[in-house]
Amino acid sequence: MYKLGLIGSPLTHSFSKKYFDKKFEKEKITSFSYDLFPLEDLNKINKVLKEEVIGLNITQPYKKKIINLLDELDPLAEEVQSVNTIFINPKTKKKIGYNTDVIGFKKLLTDVKNKKTALILGSGGVSSTIAYVLRQYNITHTIVSRNPKNDMISYNNLDQNIQGFDLIINTTPLGQHPNINTQPDLPYEFISQNHQCIDLIYNPDQSMFLQTSKSQGAKTKNGKKMFITQAEASFDIWRKMISEI
Repeated sequence: MYKLGLIGSPLTHSFSKKYFDKKFEKEKITSFSYDLFPLEDLNKINKVLKEEVIGLNITQPYKKKIINLLDELDPLAEEVQSVNTIFINPKTKKKIGYNTDVIGFKKLLTDVKNKKTALILGSGGVSSTIAYVLRQYNITHTIVSRNPKNDMISYNNLDQNIQGFDLIINTTPLGQHPNINTQPDLPYEFISQNHQCIDLIYNPDQSMFLQTSKSQGAKTKNGKKMFITQAEASFDIWRKMISEI
């Protein structure tokens, strides 16, 4: 039995175990199992590795921090500088990092038409992935952060200039279960039918950010399609790497 799992903090919102348990049952996959490993301190990852896991998904807030603990990065993860999938060779214990969030967000963007400018809410690990994909689609973007640096802007700088963006993407955990009554601090009165708002949160199905934006006339979409796509891509990596040993 090959053990897989998810690390991050917190994990109360995660559907990952339910998703993989259902997938394994439906597809009659008996050689893999999937568990959640809440980690308040990434330096305690060795406790998880002692469980003899061969694959891990990484969620907030460790998608960038995990890089320093890995032996190798896949070229895409190296370029994006964000990791959401790890393979641990059961023989050598070598840890290789991958990014399947790129595939997931590209899939999500297939539903977005005629968008030229984007506002990315948050500057965490997944934010760099979103920025990478937007560059590939020639969508200019600006990152909003509570602690802006380089070319980022502060939430305090947002006013009616939010009208100049076609696409608003929330990469923060604000509004995520169980803290569903929170949302990014935006001038929602300036959001309109000209906007498409995407929340990478998928639990709840409609975050407060999406609800408020929708009430202003915006088109909205959650991150479920991205979650499913990246999860399937992660499993493809684990199964392929195991088969090659």
